[in-house]
Amino acid sequence: MTLVDQFISQTPIPDGRSPVLGIAFSPLTRDMLIRHLLLDRIPADEGARLIVTANVDHISNLARSARFRAAYAGAWAATADGAPVYLYARLQGNAVPERVTGADLTALLLDKMVPGSDRPFFVVGSAETGRRLRQILIRHGFSRDAIAFSCPGFGFENHALASAVLAGAIRGHGTTHLFVGLGAPKSEIWIHEHRHLLGDTYALAIGASLDFHVGLRRRAPVWMRHAGLEWAWRVLVEPRRLFRRYFVESWSALRVMTRDLFGFEPEVDDRGAA
Repeated sequence: MTLVDQFISQTPIPDGRSPVLGIAFSPLTRDMLIRHLLLDRIPADEGARLIVTANVDHISNLARSARFRAAYAGAWAATADGAPVYLYARLQGNAVPERVTGADLTALLLDKMVPGSDRPFFVVGSAETGRRLRQILIRHGFSRDAIAFSCPGFGFENHALASAVLAGAIRGHGTTHLFVGLGAPKSEIWIHEHRHLLGDTYALAIGASLDFHVGLRRRAPVWMRHAGLEWAWRVLVEPRRLFRRYFVESWSALRVMTRDLFGFEPEVDDRGAA
């Protein structure tokens, strides 16, 4: 371990970050955050450390769900995933060093995890995603028993027993890194509300990132990612599922940002809370 790695692993994410849109963004770059996730082991019995990646859809959901706001408030680290969120945070003078997307964070972390030390657990929307992740990690030198995944039934998050069984499996695996790819706000809320049952693990709520990583969904070309146009690619690829999110519901995020910009209290409507 280099001196830089030792320093990063011993340096906690600082408190007192100035919130933007009610979110206290991490001041760490992607590479610094990855070093923390790999080198900074969580103290015994602290529970799960949630990492959230804010995009326009999250901003819309935060205005509608008290449980989602609680998950964000309790998150260990929040990154600016979406280009509009990143640009707005910088406009407000927040020292967000760079965009850190869930897909990039997932790919880099999976590439750098260490066989024999790290024990990933994946909560996925399809068993095929789990099988492909296992195959990839076995090729990287992981033993089969170091990798676990679950594809929970629809609505499991609303059933205490199903949630308890899944949380018990995650804790029993000795999970060091938990990847929950079930979409927002379900993933973030479930992790937050079961954080003390999951063991001492880093928990990433990363949406479709796992499907991108295994090739079940095609990610936007690099030039579109750099231009902040990944959302447009996703609408083109999945118009039926995502048109409403980006062309209807995203307007509520714009309203949230406008009110925040002019110093108005946020509008809150929890009638549709998750």
